[in-house]
Amino acid sequence: MEERIEKHIYQYVEAELRNYPTYKKIVADYDKELLYTGAKSGLAKDPTGRFPENLTSDSVHSEVVKIMANESRVARAKDVIMCIEDVLEELSEQDKQLIEMKYFKGYYTDFGIIRELRFTERTYYRHKRDLIRRFALRMRVL
Repeated sequence: MEERIEKHIYQYVEAELRNYPTYKKIVADYDKELLYTGAKSGLAKDPTGRFPENLTSDSVHSEVVKIMANESRVARAKDVIMCIEDVLEELSEQDKQLIEMKYFKGYYTDFGIIRELRFTERTYYRHKRDLIRRFALRMRVL
């Protein structure tokens, strides 16, 4: 029998699953901001990739500083996205549907999912626990 998942780990994985759509948006917004900042500053037009000396304005500098401050947050979001997507690729359609209904869509209750997927209560909670374990292992928290 598998060991029990500690409550704080279980809650952490569930929170990361709920945050998955938000993380996707953060990464997309960050990528757009990088493109916009590069185009606005004219840096995207320099084929060598070098910055001309003393030609960056204060507003460009401010934008770059803001983007760099977000890098660690975005890197973490990308890591979580990769972990979740790796596990999702391996799941059956029914398990993917369970995860989407419970964590990504957010408006289903446990009993709503049980009814929708035609699980018994015991089967549903066993599946959910096993799925959380798989995500926890991939996220390196278990």
